[in-house]
Order: sequence, then C-alpha cells, then structure tokens
Amino acid sequence: MRKICVFTSTRADYGLLKNLIREISCSAQLHLQLLVSGSHLVGEQGMTIEEIRRDGFEPDRCVDIELTDDSPEGICRSMGIAIAGYGKFFVEFDPDIVVVLGDRSEAFCCASAAQICRIPIAHIHGGETTQGAVDEAFRHCITKMAHLHFPCCEEYKRRIVQLGECAEKVHNVGALGVENIRTTQLMDRLGLERAIGFKLDRPFFLITFHPVTLENRTSQDQVAELLVALDEYSDHKLIFTGANADTDGRIINKILDEFVATHSHRCLKTPSLGYLRYLSAMQFCDAVIGNSSSGILEAPVFKVPTINIGDRQKGRLRTPSIVDCEPTRKSILAALYLICSMDFKSNLENMEIPHEKDGTAKKIKKIIETADFTNVLKKKFVDYGSDGIFEPKEK
Repeated sequence: MRKICVFTSTRADYGLLKNLIREISCSAQLHLQLLVSGSHLVGEQGMTIEEIRRDGFEPDRCVDIELTDDSPEGICRSMGIAIAGYGKFFVEFDPDIVVVLGDRSEAFCCASAAQICRIPIAHIHGGETTQGAVDEAFRHCITKMAHLHFPCCEEYKRRIVQLGECAEKVHNVGALGVENIRTTQLMDRLGLERAIGFKLDRPFFLITFHPVTLENRTSQDQVAELLVALDEYSDHKLIFTGANADTDGRIINKILDEFVATHSHRCLKTPSLGYLRYLSAMQFCDAVIGNSSSGILEAPVFKVPTINIGDRQKGRLRTPSIVDCEPTRKSILAALYLICSMDFKSNLENMEIPHEKDGTAKKIKKIIETADFTNVLKKKFVDYGSDGIFEPKEK
C-alpha cells in the first residue's frame, strides 16, 4: 500500500480536504497518514483539532509550531519550528507522497521539509493568484517543489504549465470545496440556530476579514471602516468568524470582540464555526462579506452574493456574484446597496461555476493510486512558450 500523508494546518484547508481524507482512508491501495499542525492546535483559533477527531480521523502526529506571536519575527520563528517538526515526521513515517493544499506559510514549510526529505509532493489549488498576500509567493514556490498538481480550473492549469511544469502532471479536477457543498447534508435554519446559540430571526451577513499581509499596518483601519459600514445596516444580524493566524490577525480579532461586546443583540463572533456550520450559515445569509477565499469559491455555489474587500483575493477568477470594493466605508456601503437589490440577486440564478467538476476527491485519489513515482524527484523544467500552450513546440 502506498503511504499517503495529508497535511492540514487550518480550519479552511481541513474543510476542503475532508472528503479526500475519507477517500484515501477507504482505499484498498492507500494508507492514510494525517499530519496536523498550525492553528488547529491553538485555543484562540478554535482548537479545531477536535473537529478533525469528531469526524473520525485521529492524527498520526500533531506538530505544535507555537503560533503565539503573529509579528513577522514570530511567524518566522514558527516556520523554523515547523520545518524541523515536519522533517522529523517525514523521517519517521516515510510517506510515499505528501498532499498539501493551498498557499499558507505552514504549507510552504511542509513542502520544504518534504523536498529536503526527498518525498514527492501533490499540490492542490496551485496556479492561483492572491496579489494582496504573502501567500502568493508561497503558492508558486510549492508549485515548483510539487510533482503532481491539482488546480481547480483551466486558467490555473495553464499558469502552472507556464511555470515550467510538465503538462502531463497537471490535472484540472475542479474545486474540492464546490464538490463538498454538493455532497454535504447541511443544517436547516433551526438546526443551525441551535448549534450556534444565536437566533436567526432577521436577515444576516456572514463576515470573515483576514489581514492583508503585503500591506503595512492597514488591518486596524480597514476593519474599522468595515464595521462603520455594517453599523448602517442595523436591520441585519452579523455573524463574524475570527481572523486567521497571519500578522495582525490578533489586532482584527480584538477590534471585532470589542464591536460584538457593544452590539451583542445582533452580533455573534466565533473563532471558527467549523466547516458544516459555516456552509450551513452561508446558504442562509444575505451576503458573504470580507476577504476570505470562501467568498470567491464557495459562496457562488449557493448563488449568495459576495462583497470582496481590498486586495487580498485580487487575481482570482470572479463570478457575477462577487462585488469587489475598496476597504473604505463609502465603497463598502455602495457594494452593500448593490448586492441587496433584487435585480442583482435575480441575475445570479443561472450563473455558472467555473471551478466545478464531478468527483473531484475520487479523481485525486485515483491519480495518486496510479501515478508513476519512478524518478519523479528529478524534475525537468519544460519550456512551453509564453503563449501558454500545453504541448512543447518542435525545435
């Protein structure tokens, strides 16, 4: 049996990976190794390791990378601890391949350790761009270290090939998050209310705002502008999920906590709703607001409008349900006015989802089961030309 290590470090990547983890664990040809780290092990981030265990998965190793300081220096220290811890795991467990999703620093550290330990890497959600975050560079670095690639659409596949990766190793399988929505039994409104302890007797917005890590000290100002705008929609209730462990994440969470404390009659804040409750809330909300990738990838599946604030997600494919705005009160209010109109919502009914394909998790599992790993570590740069075609030009 091939030993397949799946790495997860946040509530977001675990929600996407859950069905794939289940597929691997049920395969007669694959043996699952689960490596858990990052914010899963942090109390103020929701201690989401417990969600993984409730789903029936026991980690083979938990690596605490001491996310106690979200300053640049503190994150660099955590990255050093991460590479050492992941390297130790790889030496002890010797997986045949490690599955890494996305673009965070923890994923970059996992891929770096695998590279040093000469373990092939399968990368999910490569080829995308997020111009407002340091994750942009991490993602493309992981692509260059990876040996199998699973982008979620043709445009992202083309970008991976343009980076010099062999087209035969790049598989457009669609987005795991979209497939998860189609296959998950979500809560009804009453069940969601009971699960979160919050009455949804009025229209509500679902809000997640993360730091914009390629800007200096803007988080405080941006989230303040957002809250001033939301205060003008007092007829709506507000559900906030906490910011992630990036630099200035704690500043955002402190501001949100103070706002919720003075608006408790219509606000709920939680470090993490968990994937099921988050998607269940998404299906009923009037809009997803903030700068999370879930507003770009998952919200359109529900035909729910997204207000995407600032540059964090700049560069990703857009559907007509997404309204981009500046991180200012005036721009956010204009976006709110637009998405609350009946004309805007009616235009979303026949919207196509560019990231959707059937059987995404099964396709990834099948490719991992059958891929030839012989000499896979000796990658060659392939020059396909600047036009992005998938076949090399004849010389």
